[in-house]
Amino acid sequence: MVLYASWVHGNSVLLERVGAPSARGKSTVNAAFRGDPGDIIDLGSAASAACLRLGWAARFVIYDSGSENNPKSGSFWCHYAIPTPVIEAGARAEVDKVLINYETNNPRNINLQAVHVWDGNKRIFAVDNLNFINGTTGDDEFDGGISGQTTNANITPNLSRLFVRNIQNRPVFFGLGVSILIRANRAKDDFLEIRGVGIDFQLPR
Repeated sequence: MVLYASWVHGNSVLLERVGAPSARGKSTVNAAFRGDPGDIIDLGSAASAACLRLGWAARFVIYDSGSENNPKSGSFWCHYAIPTPVIEAGARAEVDKVLINYETNNPRNINLQAVHVWDGNKRIFAVDNLNFINGTTGDDEFDGGISGQTTNANITPNLSRLFVRNIQNRPVFFGLGVSILIRANRAKDDFLEIRGVGIDFQLPR
């Protein structure tokens, strides 16, 4: 077997609206959209999540959508479709790792809560209840060694500073998607940026 890595840029994200899994008709679809434009999600209790697509990342902000600017809490899912080499040299590829390059300006207030990997409509990996918000400084530095953004094309990333989870080698049958649950706890003027999401595959020689 040989290693094959497939990544997508962070700004290729798709958001999942609150209530989307149960939206199957007019009333439930209207409830999921709640009058908000495509990149804003109503989380309830005057809290909203916004996605801003930038050249270097997708930036996520959970904020007070009312008349005040109070700290807000909530969570929402976002999704990344990964280009998938299903069959190579007559044999199926196997999934090896999921990797995420991201940064938050305040790890205690906004961070990842869960990461799932789907093969079509079959979930093949899940890590839930990530406790970075209640963790300690330094246990959640996953910016690839490049904080913020840079125009220095010669800077070398630090690949040891990525969010990485091993996946039991499973054969791939369809296209892979990575689902990420972002959670905020009393966030105010805080944000999280996802720069890239990838999957490592094992391919037959």
